[in-house]
Amino acid sequence: MSIFSLDEEISRLTVNGSCALIDSEDDGFEQELTGDMWHKNMLSTNPKPSRLSAPSTSPGNVSMGRRRSSLYDKMSVATPPNTRRLFLPSNEPESAKSSFCSPSALEKHGPRLLEDFKPVRVLGRGAYGKVLLVKDSHTRRLYAMKQLKKAEILIHQNPDSTISEEEALEKRLERTFAERTILSELEHPHIVKLFYTFHDHHKLYLVLQFIPGGELFYHLKEQGVLDEDTVSFYAAEISSALKFLHGKGIVYRDLKPENCLLDERGHLVLTDFGLSKKSANDTNPNSISSAPNEGESVETLHSIIGTPEYCAPEILEGKPYTQNCDWYSLGCLVYDMLTGKPPYTGANHKVIINKILKDKTPKIPTYFSEGMKDFLGALLKKDVSKRWDVDKLWDVDGPKPKKKKAGQAKNTSFQTHFVFRKIDWLKLETGELQQTTFGPIFPIITDWELAENFDSEFTEMRLDSAGQADCIDIQQTFKPEQLQVFQGFSYVASSSYLERHF
Repeated sequence: MSIFSLDEEISRLTVNGSCALIDSEDDGFEQELTGDMWHKNMLSTNPKPSRLSAPSTSPGNVSMGRRRSSLYDKMSVATPPNTRRLFLPSNEPESAKSSFCSPSALEKHGPRLLEDFKPVRVLGRGAYGKVLLVKDSHTRRLYAMKQLKKAEILIHQNPDSTISEEEALEKRLERTFAERTILSELEHPHIVKLFYTFHDHHKLYLVLQFIPGGELFYHLKEQGVLDEDTVSFYAAEISSALKFLHGKGIVYRDLKPENCLLDERGHLVLTDFGLSKKSANDTNPNSISSAPNEGESVETLHSIIGTPEYCAPEILEGKPYTQNCDWYSLGCLVYDMLTGKPPYTGANHKVIINKILKDKTPKIPTYFSEGMKDFLGALLKKDVSKRWDVDKLWDVDGPKPKKKKAGQAKNTSFQTHFVFRKIDWLKLETGELQQTTFGPIFPIITDWELAENFDSEFTEMRLDSAGQADCIDIQQTFKPEQLQVFQGFSYVASSSYLERHF
């Protein structure tokens, strides 16, 4: 009898990353999971609870759902002992296994149309549209295609009663063009690449680099909290991208796990620049002249925009702010990776904002290392004048104060901080580290077209029905002259750029 019992246990054994889990026979198991579920973990040497929604609906128990950007209206991933990675061979042709294709296979570099791309599956969905995994019919290369509905942009309700509908529309158009404008002028190893943009009567399309490792949010949800070395590695890659953006006069304004992707080697790439702001003083001759006016300078921004859990207090207070807000968001993201939740959580945005505005500073757990406590304490200062000025002190120390005062801003180099002691900044910033090494989290990818590291909530959607329920017939709503505002949106990357990244 014991043998049959063991066979039943083995038949219910499933693999989850570096550990094995026994499936419970209780139908209500998923609803009853608590922080003590780690005893099901058979092979993990250091089991920790995963990110799970608490069964209680009390305000103190907040489910870790996806955080959406809005206007103001884990366990360490390590290979178990005595094991090694195996790369499974495939009988599929090389073009089907990955998104790589040789320059000789690039048959078309000109302007693209929707008919040039075959949809494979849904990768994500947002307020204005969705993101699809598509295959280029000319090269069989895989891309992520972001689709934005023109109707949603043109007739979206104005949540701010202090400005006119015309001004609100201008701001929405500015943000719509922002991602196309910014990404078409940037090239950095930790920023997603833009290859084509075009539009038809209904939608705007951005054809982006497909990052197969999925969102950092997905991996945090699957793995739980991360160890400090892993967090420091990803914090360095994010910091490199933010410093590059700030040097170009761009404020990111929407840093969160949902906007951080992992590539096939486990390195981090920033995506979704829809809320980013570009300097009004830009003199780049390649900037598109037909885009809406950039407006305010990045030195003094005023828009109350972002995701509250990761938003700097000065933004939520309605005060003028600068690019330093991105470094506060970095502190929130680091805190999230280490603890499994951002510094402030609540049942809704109003509760979260009240906590941020009333509390003096987030409570940093005592079990963090002294170096990590110092790092987070310097970034999560509510007072901007006391927050670490990372852009100024990126690789140099500031002047030593004659007398140290409690709570004053950190005055030492960012790159030389203790938490980055294992980081080779030169290789990281040039992209050499990304090409020659693997990141701490290694995504399991058996077939790029399966999008295995993206949430099944999206990947299992029907392509012919995703987002169609709320579609507006733009032909019956708008006149042709109203759609002229989208002229100049189309873009094709240079042949050298395409070949370099293919």
